[in-house]
Amino acid sequence: MKKLAYLECPTGLAGDMCLGALVDAGVPLDYLAEKLKLLGISEEYRLWSEQVHRNGQRATKVHVELAAAIAPLQPDPEAGVDFTPTFDRTHLSIISSDLAQDSRSHNAHGHNAHGHNAHDHTAYSHGDRPLDTPTNPTHGTRHLPEIEAMIQSAGLPARAEAWSLAVFRQLAEAEGAVHGIPANQVHFHEVGATDAIADIVGTCLGLDWLGIDQLYCSALPTGGGTIRAAHGRLPVPAPAVLKLWEMRQVPIYSNGIERELVTPTGAAIATTLAVQFGAPPAMTLQKVGLGAGSRNLPIPNILRLWLGEESGHTEQATMRSLSKPSSKASRTSPSTLHSTNRSIPHPSSLIPHISPSPF
Repeated sequence: MKKLAYLECPTGLAGDMCLGALVDAGVPLDYLAEKLKLLGISEEYRLWSEQVHRNGQRATKVHVELAAAIAPLQPDPEAGVDFTPTFDRTHLSIISSDLAQDSRSHNAHGHNAHGHNAHDHTAYSHGDRPLDTPTNPTHGTRHLPEIEAMIQSAGLPARAEAWSLAVFRQLAEAEGAVHGIPANQVHFHEVGATDAIADIVGTCLGLDWLGIDQLYCSALPTGGGTIRAAHGRLPVPAPAVLKLWEMRQVPIYSNGIERELVTPTGAAIATTLAVQFGAPPAMTLQKVGLGAGSRNLPIPNILRLWLGEESGHTEQATMRSLSKPSSKASRTSPSTLHSTNRSIPHPSSLIPHISPSPF
């Protein structure tokens, strides 16, 4: 039977939360670190994890601590450990090739995460790194073809390689659309690209290690408010996130939390790899992995990764079974059930053909 995974995202989705949920579900952190070393950038970051609590619930927090932007670590009142970083890595500084030189001159504070052309956003929900931390001004940019070549030459497991390439391509397509440039002209600031690579490739490695055949994802919360950028403030959802949602026609809703909840990296992972958005698939649930976000929110800031095997007892079979009269059943038993599954199918144009077990 197929192995299924379901991302339940009550407080959104970010790359570090995916890593945390995968490690919590049993993926060895040492395995991820070993495979990520093959990319040749291990000196740029430190990968580590800890057990934390969010609103009293235990979860695993994975950190990608950047060597180029080390900052004092802040106490985590609920973690039961000495420290945990508290800021987001959600936005990469992205620039078109003809603006690269100008961007290097005023992008010296190296914002790490996955975002936007010369904006260098600070966000407030899911990530680890203070985006105001100065970095080495000699750092340049990594453009999409360079990142693709890095992944292709690393000797990663075949599925993890193909999925990683697809996620980065999807992210670059969205960013290019936002900024009016081709995807191949999108450049990722070097520091931001480091943890984006660790998040994206690490997530794909973890899904492959678990043997997942199909990934599903819940509807996603929009969040709200604004995020601070070098040249002002931008609304939440961030432009790249909104574009990714539009590209996949993702079902969204408001959970009332006015923060950035879904990061561009998280959105790229979900919109590229998930075959459907909405209700969980029919499965025999075997394990749940819990990945913590950095901030404490009104509800537990935890991504729940459901793992199981495809169930032969489909929704339609359940409906037929329940509609049959039983000798012990009351005559008032319902004869029909109405499906509330509004999952959106995966567009064939967006899913890479991945052998042997494509999502």
